[in-house]
Amino acid sequence: MAREKKSNPRKMRPQFLVLCEGETEENYIHFLRQNYRLPIKIIPKVVGNKISSIIIKRYKKELIGPENSIKTFLMYDADRPEVLSKLSKCDEILLISKPCIEIWFIAHYQVPTETEISSSNCVKQLKSIKNWENYKKSILTSVQELELWNKRFDAVTNMESKSINSKTFSSIFELIKILEEESRKKLL
Repeated sequence: MAREKKSNPRKMRPQFLVLCEGETEENYIHFLRQNYRLPIKIIPKVVGNKISSIIIKRYKKELIGPENSIKTFLMYDADRPEVLSKLSKCDEILLISKPCIEIWFIAHYQVPTETEISSSNCVKQLKSIKNWENYKKSILTSVQELELWNKRFDAVTNMESKSINSKTFSSIFELIKILEEESRKKLL
C-alpha cells in the first residue's frame, strides 16, 4: 500500500492591478513590470472623474485568483481637485503625484522643492537634469529607465521625507516598497 504524500498548499502570490490615466504612467508601470518580473496588470486611460468602485471591481474580475490576492493601485496626477475627491472615495491604494508624475522622476535626483509648481514647469525642471534634456511625455529612453531603476531607492527616501500635504509630493514610493518586498519573497 502506497503512502499518501501530503502536499503543502501553494500560497497564492499577489497580483497587482494599476489603473492610471496617462501614457507616461502606463509606460512607467510597464517598465516596473519588466524589471520586477511580477504580475502587474495595467489598465491605462481610466479617466479619474469616471473612476468608481464598480469599474475597479470589473477589472479585478478579469484577474485569476481570489480578490484578496489582488493589490490595486490608482495612479493619478493631483492637478485636478475633483479627480482627487473621487479617488479618495475608493478603497484602493492611491499613488498620487503633485503636480504630475515627473515630480517622482525628479525625486530620483533630489528632494523636490517645497514651492508650488505647475505641471509644465515640473517638466521643465526635469529637463534641466542630465540625460533628461530631451524628455518627452510618455516616452522613457533606455538611459532614463536605467537611471530610474538605479536611483529608485533615492526617490523612495526623498519622497518618504515629505508629507501628502506638501506642495510637491508623490506616493509612488509606496508602490516601489511593495514591489521590492514581493520581489524579495519571490527569491525565497
